[in-house]
Amino acid sequence: MDAKLLAISGAVVLLAVGAVGLTVGNTGQATTPDNATVSVSADADVERTPDRAVVTVAAVGRGETAEAARNALSGDAQSIQQALSGEDATVTSSRFRIEPEYERTETGREQVGYIAVHTIEAETGDVNTTGTLVDTAVDAGADRVEGIRYELNEQTRQDAREEALQTAMDRARADADTVADAADRSVGDVATIQTSQSDNYVVYAETAAADAGGRTTIQPTTITVDASVQVTYTLD
Repeated sequence: MDAKLLAISGAVVLLAVGAVGLTVGNTGQATTPDNATVSVSADADVERTPDRAVVTVAAVGRGETAEAARNALSGDAQSIQQALSGEDATVTSSRFRIEPEYERTETGREQVGYIAVHTIEAETGDVNTTGTLVDTAVDAGADRVEGIRYELNEQTRQDAREEALQTAMDRARADADTVADAADRSVGDVATIQTSQSDNYVVYAETAAADAGGRTTIQPTTITVDASVQVTYTLD
């Protein structure tokens, strides 16, 4: 969560009623027609279709020894990477690990061997190809899908953020006008603005299905970008 203070005019004491309240202009001063303010808060969110997808797959091998587990890997990482690159995906990371593998028994845990995992992550700007990337990786030797996540690129996030902020400000002004009108006053200048937002711009694929040809199809969900504002206006 990030917060940016755009302007401050004097110290204020808030007499809040829900999300809207009248404010004393300066600490220790009584409210007068010349220093009265109104403080409101509002939020808004907009939805965007993801424009970036990251697919993470892995080749797995098991054996009684670490060497045996490595030799039992179901696919060669280089082959998987080349196959994904052939689908216009960008391989962003490749990680390899070997670790003991355990099974639960009546008396606790018992080591049954070793597991080798070679994880490959690939990114694409065409979110409709994620199913194809999964199938391509599996055909090249990957036998596990670690995850699929959908994201917004920087420009899309910024545009959505600006739209959400504008909508939140419009709502804040409408609330301020309503409260001021009820008090036989009118809204003047903005005294302070504080903004906040969520940093969650990622969604994960929850389901996948096979089409009539046995290929994987995945439908991405939308991503919500939200913004909140707290605004203090002077009253005329």
